[in-house]
Amino acid sequence: MDISYAWFSCTGGRSGNQDVIGHVVAEGHACFVVSDGIAGEPGGEVAAQCAVNHILAYGSARPMTSVAIEACIRDANDAILAEQARDARNQKMGATVVALFIDRTARTAQWAHLGDSRLYHFRRGLLIHRTRDDSLLQRMADAGLPFDGISPNLLDRALGVHGDITPCVSPIESLHDGDAFLLCTDGLWHAVPDASIEQHLRIVNKVDDWLSLLRHAVSHQHTHGAPMDNYSALAVWAGRPEDVTLQRIKE
Repeated sequence: MDISYAWFSCTGGRSGNQDVIGHVVAEGHACFVVSDGIAGEPGGEVAAQCAVNHILAYGSARPMTSVAIEACIRDANDAILAEQARDARNQKMGATVVALFIDRTARTAQWAHLGDSRLYHFRRGLLIHRTRDDSLLQRMADAGLPFDGISPNLLDRALGVHGDITPCVSPIESLHDGDAFLLCTDGLWHAVPDASIEQHLRIVNKVDDWLSLLRHAVSHQHTHGAPMDNYSALAVWAGRPEDVTLQRIKE
């Protein structure tokens, strides 16, 4: 199955960029990773880079099983904890992570995440899956409790945080020609609603154009005074999404 992809990573209103993106596309498989250093703590970019490096080291070598996916994320966490112990300046560093693994031969996909970096999965131009944030706000919403005034940045799971780091791993999903994925940090999804992400996908012919529209949408929020975090996105198209998304608009 053909795979096309594009990505961007922007500083936004911050003095530096703690978002990191990585990808490997091999003949039989592919791996895509986005990680976001936990804001406000020194070494966030180090933790994010460490996460991406360790996950790609696993995912670039072979198609991944659920067990291997969980193991590689635990390995990334161990590496971050080791760096915390090695360098006192980075003892509180941590990162979110979202990763997509594609078996091109079997035509399947699987993904995993920790924290509030997200994966969106579209089919025929419609959103069919989205990861759920590991945040206090999400837990309150899931429990039906009021969450007004709760910061969306309060995470209850992330890499580099002692405690439960078991990632949420999706079931294996069969890939359809035209499936599209978006992996992004919270700086993007805070600025662009899910419906707008979907709408932009349905009017473009190339993966690069989709990301250009999303980047412009975030920049538009910035110019109108919205506070700006780092924002990054990695888009992955399987086959030719433009054939099925544009067709749906005509129906």
